[in-house]
Amino acid sequence: MTPLDVVHTTDPDLAPEPARTSLLAGLTPRGIEIRLFLTLWVVFLLHVSPFVTREQYLTMALVEKHSVRLDEYADLHPDLITIPGRGTFLGNNPGISILAAPFYALAYPVVRRVAPVRPVAPGTIVDLQTKELRPNRLAFFKKVRERGLDVRLALVALFTAGFFMAPLTALSGVVMFRIFRHLDYAIDTSLGLALLYGLGTPMFFRTATMSQNLLVALLGLLAFVLLWWPSGSRPEEKTARYFAAGLLAGWSVVSDYTGVVTLLILGIFALALELKKTTFARALGTCLWYAGGALGPGLFMLVWQWICFGNPWLPAQFYLPKSVVAGYQSAHGFGWPLNEALWGLLFDPLYGLLVFAPIFAIALYHPVLEWRRTNRLPSWVAIFAWGFFAALWIFCSCIHYTVRHQWQDGVRYMIPAVPFLFLLVADVLAQAPRALTALVALAAVTETWCLCMVRESPLDSMVKVLLHGLELPWLTTLVKTASAYYPPLADGASPLGLLLVAGVVLWGIWRIRDPWRSISDTQEAQ
Repeated sequence: MTPLDVVHTTDPDLAPEPARTSLLAGLTPRGIEIRLFLTLWVVFLLHVSPFVTREQYLTMALVEKHSVRLDEYADLHPDLITIPGRGTFLGNNPGISILAAPFYALAYPVVRRVAPVRPVAPGTIVDLQTKELRPNRLAFFKKVRERGLDVRLALVALFTAGFFMAPLTALSGVVMFRIFRHLDYAIDTSLGLALLYGLGTPMFFRTATMSQNLLVALLGLLAFVLLWWPSGSRPEEKTARYFAAGLLAGWSVVSDYTGVVTLLILGIFALALELKKTTFARALGTCLWYAGGALGPGLFMLVWQWICFGNPWLPAQFYLPKSVVAGYQSAHGFGWPLNEALWGLLFDPLYGLLVFAPIFAIALYHPVLEWRRTNRLPSWVAIFAWGFFAALWIFCSCIHYTVRHQWQDGVRYMIPAVPFLFLLVADVLAQAPRALTALVALAAVTETWCLCMVRESPLDSMVKVLLHGLELPWLTTLVKTASAYYPPLADGASPLGLLLVAGVVLWGIWRIRDPWRSISDTQEAQ
């Protein structure tokens, strides 16, 4: 195989300047990182979805009511648990809701004015005026319209996706770019791989809504980078990095219990890193800083469960109504791995990772690179990536309601493994023939874009785009409900104008070298 161009430098900020014929000519690595971040953020903003997640209710309650109780939303989602004598609480971990709350607090004065909550008068018949045909969504729409929550919920969903999730995922793209530069890939190769990570994997799909699984993935990636790189720092810097990594990994557990895999596997990874350089006792001592960082989030989670449910040791899922977990092999929907879950998490057409992102099958070729000694990703990082994937896969197969419920929202549980699997994929693609790499990237981005536009199964999404053209999820929802909110759109709307504007913005991001200088200054400099 003919590898893509590589350079040899350990400092991304001191990398040689790209060739003058390149689109990147004259840009510093820092300038490229800023433009990469803005590019991903603009694309993510354009594809946000008004889909309301359960975590959104807690964010709203924290900001609007300064409370953890969700009594007024009790019947809007089956994962909102009502405990007699205590109230209604989120039936999942609160990490993402808590982090999103400060962002929503900044926008709340505007949201309160634009979308006031005005319930309809008692006895008034609510005319849904929507083209939506799915019964569950119609029932939900009726409830929130009666309570005057419809516009408020949609705005909060769009805001938290566009100004909380989107910039975080865009930042992870910059982190990926830095990792590839650290692995000595040429700057244009690193940029291409970072864009493929952001736009050709389920990271793009999940960014459109408040997703606790995506947050676990982002926290895991940041913690991994703190542990692995930069290396050779002063001892006091290492302790700070390990403590911060533990804090991030610990908060992944506060966000979702799949974060337990993140916390444990990263802890083992940290210990393995230290064992390469010192004795077991010293390595264990260093890793105590990682454990110390995770201690705070762990204690917070215990206090949270005690406040909400009256018992610090039992997770929220323990209190789910029996009707929700009826028919499972386990009492509370968690037990020994299920064969159908093991299969479904990878191959189910409605939520399987390899169905939503076939590009990850390329990771299977990575052991060949190691056998040939052409891999640029260190072998011990590859072992970590495979170990993390296997541990998460087995853990999620123990969640028995995977089989019954995950199809409703697409690929989700396996998202925390995506950044680490992509490191393997990138190592293979960077050494593949350029034509093959371009073909794979085009296929991955095309499938992912169709998914992000339609938000159905991969096959249904691609067929709909092929037959009916491009769309945007928020615009599709607005068209369906236009009779109630904006009648001029009732007959449909094309997203082509918005896509054209976004294209012009992206062109400006990359072609305007110094946007803060005046035109006269720029001409004099030339």
